[in-house]
Amino acid sequence: MKMNKLLQVTAMVFLMILIFVSGARAADWKPSKPIEFVAPFAPGGGSDVLARSIASIIEGEKLCPVPLLVVNKAGGSGLVGTTAVAQQKGDPHVLLTYIPGQAQAALVAGKGAPTFRDLTLICGLALDEQLIVVKADSRFKTIQDIIAEAKKRPAELTVGGTGAGQDDQICQRVFERSAGIRFRYIPFKSGGECITALLGGHVDMIWANPPEFVPQWEAKMVRPVAVAKLTRMSEFPDVPTLKEIGHTVTYFFYRGIVTPQGIPAEAAAFYENMFKRLAESSAWKEKYLTKYMLSPGWMGSKEFAKVVAQNEEESKEILKDLGLLK
Repeated sequence: MKMNKLLQVTAMVFLMILIFVSGARAADWKPSKPIEFVAPFAPGGGSDVLARSIASIIEGEKLCPVPLLVVNKAGGSGLVGTTAVAQQKGDPHVLLTYIPGQAQAALVAGKGAPTFRDLTLICGLALDEQLIVVKADSRFKTIQDIIAEAKKRPAELTVGGTGAGQDDQICQRVFERSAGIRFRYIPFKSGGECITALLGGHVDMIWANPPEFVPQWEAKMVRPVAVAKLTRMSEFPDVPTLKEIGHTVTYFFYRGIVTPQGIPAEAAAFYENMFKRLAESSAWKEKYLTKYMLSPGWMGSKEFAKVVAQNEEESKEILKDLGLLK
C-alpha cells in the first residue's frame, strides 16, 4: 500500500515537472528574426488594413521583439497568399491574416487548394460587417430603390466584390433569394479595387466592410445604404439593416490570424498570447476597432477553429447554389 502511494506521489511530481518545463519552454520561445506578415489581398483592402494596423500597434506597444513586415500577396481570391504561407510548413516566422473568403476560395478551387486544416489557427481578433455601398451622387437613395430597379432589370445592376465565391457573393446570393432579384456580380482583387471601381462609375454598388470605405465615406464620396446585420450600426444610425426591410440577411465575418502548419507548440502559444495582449490594449480598441468600425471579436485558437469550421460548412450550400461547388 505504501509502495502504491509512493508511486502515485512520484508520478505526480514527474507530471508537475513536465508541466513546468513545457510552460517554461513556451515562455522562453521568441521569434529570432523579422516576421513575414502576409496580407493575401491587394493594398487598401480590409486584410491589408488589418495587417498594417496590427504591425504598427504591436511595434508601438512593444509586444514582439522583432518587427512584423507586411507583404501583400494578392490573387486567386486570397489563395495566392494563403498557398504561399501553407507551403512554408513548420516556419514560425510567418503570419497570415485569415477571413471567411479564404476558406471559401479553397472550397471553390477544390483539390490541392489549402484549407484551414493546412494551417495553424492562432486566434480571431475582430468581427466585421457587410454593407452595400454606393457613390455619394448615386441615383439610388435607398436600398428599396435598388431592389425596385433590380426587379425591373434582372441581372443588370452591377455589384463589386472581392472575388467569386467570397463572402460578398455569398451574402449577395442570400439577399437575392430573399428579395427575389438578381444582380451581376463583378469580382475584384481587394476592397481597395472595389472602391476604385465604384468611384470610377464602373459598378453600381459594392459590398464593403467599414475598413474598406471609411476614408471615402468621411470624405463624402460614398455612402452605405444597408447593412447585413441584426441591428443597426451605431456609427451609421441612419443606415437600415436588410432585416428591417423584410430580409433576414446577416453575415458572421471574422478577421483572424494563422501560421503555417507544423510550427512548434511553443511558437503557437507565443503568438496566441501576443495577440491576446494586442486585443486587450487600448491602442487596438482606438486605432483599429473604433477607427474602422469593427466589433471586438477575440477568440482563442480552439474557439477560432470551431468558428472557421462552422462557417466553412454553412458556406457550402450557397456555393452550390451559385454553381461554384459540386
